[in-house]
Amino acid sequence: MRWREWLFYVAVGLLLGGIAAAILWMIFAPYRTVDILISNGTVIDGTGGPPRVCDIGIRDGKIVELSRWRYYFTRAKTHIDASGLVVAPGFIDVHTHVEANIPAAGPFRADNFLRQGVTTIITGNCGRSRTKIAELFQSLERNGSYINVATLVGHNSVRQQVMEMASRAPTSEELERMKGVVDRAMKDGAVGFSTGLVYVPGRFADTSEVVALAKVAATHGGVYASHIRDEGPDGVKAIQEALEVGRAAGAATQISHFKSAGPRQWHTVTQRLALLDVARSHGQVVNIDFYPYNRSSTTTDVLLPDWALKDNRSGLREVAGSPEARRKLHDDILANLNADGWKDLTFVKLAAGKKEWIGKTLADVPVAAAGVQQQIENLIDISLRGGAQAVYADLDDQDVAEVAAYPFCVFGSDSAVRDPAAEYLPHPRGCGTFPRVFRRYVFEQGLMSMEAAVYKASGQAAAAFGLGERGFLQPGYWADIVLFDPKKIEDRADYDQPFAPPLGIDYVIVNGVIAVDHGNLTSNPPSGLPARRATH
Repeated sequence: MRWREWLFYVAVGLLLGGIAAAILWMIFAPYRTVDILISNGTVIDGTGGPPRVCDIGIRDGKIVELSRWRYYFTRAKTHIDASGLVVAPGFIDVHTHVEANIPAAGPFRADNFLRQGVTTIITGNCGRSRTKIAELFQSLERNGSYINVATLVGHNSVRQQVMEMASRAPTSEELERMKGVVDRAMKDGAVGFSTGLVYVPGRFADTSEVVALAKVAATHGGVYASHIRDEGPDGVKAIQEALEVGRAAGAATQISHFKSAGPRQWHTVTQRLALLDVARSHGQVVNIDFYPYNRSSTTTDVLLPDWALKDNRSGLREVAGSPEARRKLHDDILANLNADGWKDLTFVKLAAGKKEWIGKTLADVPVAAAGVQQQIENLIDISLRGGAQAVYADLDDQDVAEVAAYPFCVFGSDSAVRDPAAEYLPHPRGCGTFPRVFRRYVFEQGLMSMEAAVYKASGQAAAAFGLGERGFLQPGYWADIVLFDPKKIEDRADYDQPFAPPLGIDYVIVNGVIAVDHGNLTSNPPSGLPARRATH
């Protein structure tokens, strides 16, 4: 072969080799250095799809790629060997109440949520929220947060800002002012509008008022999230009202902590869920959330009739000085208990209030009472002192499981930030909700697959509330990630020890920063962000 032919082949070989090297460089160059490399984990990406073993690279707070082979030559500042662990999107707690926990100065801590694998919380539920959303987000950005925070704008807070505690319908001018507050909140990034129609002053609003305000949120793509008027004997009617509001407002509807409360309503969950299925069959977007416990928690005010709480508790003030009014209140409370199927008030345990009340039922405080008559007097006395937070043993395990398995159900703890040093005995849901779902309904009862549970806890929740670039493990999405041991994940918090942290949550990563390492909170700087509604 002539030397020219040799030269030709050498040149062609060099050219092809250069092209191959360039192609390899283009393929591998973006993966040569990452901040965090998670390798060998069983990845469940939040879509509901099957798990796969692959590696995940994180750079500048976002996911670079999910791949098995592209990271072979990658340099990582931090390497996590996830062998034996599930790697999933960070959990999204769609129902929290943290407004009072966000400090005016200094970073916002949310330890009880992070320890559960939660990387994003949605606050502003049940009609209570900050109304100046821009200021809330600016504060979080300025002072820092260890967790991502999204918020709804709450009806009760909006109504109180405009009408104080009035128990009447708004004037047309007042309604316009309320609509303006909701509109501003949505423009500033709220994910929707919430109601707490069992609480004052929202319980004094009629359906048309709620529709008018929900419609404002809907024009911005926001959801309508409702703590409905009743979860007991009038629960079906209350669900129908929530569906009517969503339909009339053109808003996706989220029914909060879905349940059938009280002995006479146990095992009616199937009927209640059927109402949602009918609405969905007609094209309405309806979702629900729940927590995996057979006890609820709220204030003792929910045991009182409307008239006792109207106009900033004017009825209670009348009770304080009128034996006749006290007898009427007593009789109305008794009638409501009977309607719910309760024989007495021993199912109500006080969680906060006076120190001597905490952990005791209404059969114990203010005085020991064997019969329902004196227990009601105890409730009235406590209400006259401002009321208290309580835990209610009012749900049925079978009902709770049926709600958990509903395809359009996501998870919410209904909790605030928990401080073990405080003198109170809160519901354990604040420290155990997400690990309990996996332990109880995936591994013990087989009620849902692990992929389905992860989807409900992440991707489905993000889609329901319109959160952009969160909820899924996908390139370009924020690196909110939880790594847990499927053999060990378990809640330890209970009603006697509600602050006990869970087991099996090895790592929690928030926007590319490790917040939990081997179950322990790190000293890394806060990396949470305001989680605004996605716009398209």
